[in-house]
Amino acid sequence: MSINISGKKITGITPRTAQVFDTSGSHTWKRPEGCKFIRVQLVGGGGGSAGYVESGGAGGYSEKYMDVRNLSQVSVTVGGGGATLTYYGNASDGGTTSFGTYLTATGGYGANRNVQHEGGRGGIGSGGDVNLFGGKGAGHGNGCGSWGPNRGGISYFGGPSGRRHSDNANNTGEQNAAPGAGGSGGKTDATVGGGPGMPGIVIVHEYY
Repeated sequence: MSINISGKKITGITPRTAQVFDTSGSHTWKRPEGCKFIRVQLVGGGGGSAGYVESGGAGGYSEKYMDVRNLSQVSVTVGGGGATLTYYGNASDGGTTSFGTYLTATGGYGANRNVQHEGGRGGIGSGGDVNLFGGKGAGHGNGCGSWGPNRGGISYFGGPSGRRHSDNANNTGEQNAAPGAGGSGGKTDATVGGGPGMPGIVIVHEYY
């Protein structure tokens, strides 16, 4: 197999192992013995939603191939998901995810953070060979209008869970949602919120 690093083609290597960091907070990647190169994929945390239909934006995405023969370990930060609100205030932004100082992806914005009654904008990746925006969350009046929830922003790894406009009591978390996805907005209700944003993730593919 071959990969390209800084314009140089590297041949004769094989991906054998991977380390995954999917819990928000601080971690450490340690280079396995014999590992020469890595491919890092990461996404920021998703923004939180609001209980007036607005949803959160997804975290940004960054990806990079790296020569790690001179590295022993790298600090890893996984951004948490933004919290939801019960009505139309500003929901929390998702946290930033990073792999040392090499590449970073900011979290998605919470609902109403950019414009009132609008879904949060997506985060953005930086420092990688590939850097992408996360998907924007839907705003009040989009899709379900004032009656039901709108889906949160879609991250590189996939979308959020759907929510029902008729029963929004289960607002403690999103089920089967992708890392970095924005929280889906709740129904028009001053007492019940939508879903929180999903935490980010860091995937390190290791080549020998």
